[in-house]
Amino acid sequence: MTNPVLGSPPRGEDYFGQEDLIDSIWEKLKTDNILLVAPRRFGKTAAMYRLCDEPRESFIPVYTNLEHIRKAGDFMVELISKIYQKRKFKRIIHKLWSNSKKIADLMRSIPEDIDIGGFKVTIREKTDIPDNWYSYGERIMELLAREKPSLLLILDEFAVMIDEIAKSRFDEAKQLLRWFRAARIAPETKTRFVIGGSIHLIPTLDSIGLVDTINDLFNQKIKPFSLETATKYIEVIFQSRNISLPNDVKNEILDLVGVPIPYILAVFLTAIFDKQRAQKCKITKGLVKDVFQEDLLSGSTSATFHHYRSRINSYYLDWEKLTARTLLGKLSLTNDGFESKTLYQIFLNVNTLNHSIKTQEDFQHLMNKLDNDFYISSQDGKYDFFSRVLKLWWRTYYGFQGE
Repeated sequence: MTNPVLGSPPRGEDYFGQEDLIDSIWEKLKTDNILLVAPRRFGKTAAMYRLCDEPRESFIPVYTNLEHIRKAGDFMVELISKIYQKRKFKRIIHKLWSNSKKIADLMRSIPEDIDIGGFKVTIREKTDIPDNWYSYGERIMELLAREKPSLLLILDEFAVMIDEIAKSRFDEAKQLLRWFRAARIAPETKTRFVIGGSIHLIPTLDSIGLVDTINDLFNQKIKPFSLETATKYIEVIFQSRNISLPNDVKNEILDLVGVPIPYILAVFLTAIFDKQRAQKCKITKGLVKDVFQEDLLSGSTSATFHHYRSRINSYYLDWEKLTARTLLGKLSLTNDGFESKTLYQIFLNVNTLNHSIKTQEDFQHLMNKLDNDFYISSQDGKYDFFSRVLKLWWRTYYGFQGE
């Protein structure tokens, strides 16, 4: 039975409608490494989990979330610990210390059933990985290069980790990125990588002059549901609850949501069912409209969208923060967006600038960044919000400020 999942990534039967995406990723992994591009709550981690839950026979997937990592040495500890959890690769990890009897003896003394936390503490405190992470990285990738089945290393929130390391250890972040690229493109390696995050890696690295370190990755955007898939999803969810779904109700849900982002659709459907249970009534077009306005845009479920605003403050350059918020505030008040030249004038006014080649380049860079981060999209010469729901939420909370 398919359920709308909110608190954690959907898995098993709850992972719905993205089978073609998964097939495409597996096909590309035959020859390429992949950068999964999607904002938070867009299905990125769910897709990664799907690769782990249903691996293809040529790969053994290893997943790790890197959001908490702040040093390259800790990254290597995390990597080695996760790989060690796979029985197939334990002997590879032991080979890392073949030239050190003391550490080799230590590794042999580790209990077979040790949990990953205990293993991480052991190798962080009793080996030299934190200080010599680079040489360990080269060695482990070399040892794994020709293993069959091959290692599929799935790295979630990689961009967040790099951004945090670069803030205090720029040279270390640079060295880590250079090492990682060399590991990916080594001609003899069969290891593959899927990299993802809730902030877009390309503009993150472009802002610090290191975008060339990921030019080997295939960009795989996670798209919203198609209208057909969204319709089927709504029908399946209602059927699983034995609740009648009139056509006008289904069409109203689709119209109000706009671009059918799976998580937003799941949040909306859950809020509808909650209200229906509370009022012990039928689900009607009027009830759907009330839920959209009272819960999705203004109620507790509207917290879903706060991340979109807060991440501007966390991951955009200082001059970009106010400018991005102002442009989005102005766009939220429009019916169908603005032409580029109108937004450029707002950009100049906010920053008290005159037109020049540099200001035009800076403007276009920011617009590309907002596009890559799924705030906006362009069509027929106009920019507007990518998501109708996000636009209405932004208008409700921040449009009046005019930032």
